[in-house]
Amino acid sequence: MAKVCDCFPQLKEITDARERRYRADPEKPAPEGPQSFVEVKLTSIGELNELVECKRSGFKFVISEPAHVGGQNCAPSPLEFLLSGAVGCYAAVFAFYAAKLGIAYDSFEAVARTEFDARGHMIADAPTSAFRKVTISLRVKSDWPSPAVPASTRCARRCRWRRGSR
Repeated sequence: MAKVCDCFPQLKEITDARERRYRADPEKPAPEGPQSFVEVKLTSIGELNELVECKRSGFKFVISEPAHVGGQNCAPSPLEFLLSGAVGCYAAVFAFYAAKLGIAYDSFEAVARTEFDARGHMIADAPTSAFRKVTISLRVKSDWPSPAVPASTRCARRCRWRRGSR
């Protein structure tokens, strides 16, 4: 069975090359430079379902509200996609730093959870429906000494969604 970190020699090479390019020209646009963007187009397709088109990658997918709020629950909810995207970014940044630092690991699992007051979605004078907090529980299996994995975890905290969500 392949280990999660089997791709690390190539990932380290790619990450090191990206760092050199980014340091050489910090204002250059992606993909060669670090100045990037994310853009999606959302089209309502009825019954609280939305078609999402990702402008850069070309991927399309549907998001759907849960049945208890009037949706069809035929796809993940917008908030499930938002949270999974954030924790997916965290996992990728963890891998970038682990490869860079030479920290091998056999498995990575993250469980993200957030809480919010849904009244803010429909009641004008209600409390905000913003996420109160986001917690991420990690389970990393590694033969490395215990301080090594937390070093990669500290680095992964630099993920852009965390900075933007404070």
